[in-house]
Amino acid sequence: MKYEFMGILKPFLPEDVRGKLQQGIERVLKSKCGNIMTSDIWGKRHFSYKMKGHEEGYYILYQLEIPKENLQEIQTELRLISDLLRFVIIGREK
Repeated sequence: MKYEFMGILKPFLPEDVRGKLQQGIERVLKSKCGNIMTSDIWGKRHFSYKMKGHEEGYYILYQLEIPKENLQEIQTELRLISDLLRFVIIGREK
């Protein structure tokens, strides 16, 4: 099934740390038979309200193909990443 992942990382991570974090997120997404079709890095954006003490965040977007039965495990693993402020995975229309 096709999904879209939107993640917001902490804004002031050094470039090398942010790169490793993105690789970790991609590894989690691929670990459960997932396929990343496209990625789009939006960069740093200002929030309209504070989120976990931050006024801005670093946005990343992935278009995915993941078996529906693996989605819950992926979300559980992503919740353990402390530098990932927030994420959402939504299904895309066929």
